[in-house]
Amino acid sequence: MQMSGSKKVPFIVIDTNILFMALYNPIGKASKIIELTNKGRIKLFSTDTVRVELLRVIKRELNIGDDQIKEYVDELPIVWMGKEIYSDFIIKTKVKYKADKPLEALSLVLNCEILSADKHFKPVKNRVDIDKLLRDFG
Repeated sequence: MQMSGSKKVPFIVIDTNILFMALYNPIGKASKIIELTNKGRIKLFSTDTVRVELLRVIKRELNIGDDQIKEYVDELPIVWMGKEIYSDFIIKTKVKYKADKPLEALSLVLNCEILSADKHFKPVKNRVDIDKLLRDFG
């Protein structure tokens, strides 16, 4: 697991479904991940593709306006990474679904684990379970 600084803060690449769950259920496990990030216990990264998907999913699933959606996403403690950062690693990914490849590629660039509730990531070796993450850093 990639660590940052002298405090050894783990880097985690996070998927859309976890971010959406954090918004949808403010007292659930996914929200606790956001709290850990706000407390400096972990550092979250994600791709530009996840950001676009998150905006689309929130708009489709929740009855809130575009400005409120953008404000929520902008306030997330996520370091958003563009394609230029991870594109060379797409070829090294193992996940089958094309839409998931950028997330796995970013995890390879950062040498860190992926946090996702998506079954497509189960075969990926560097996937972290949300319960384990909360036990270890919560």
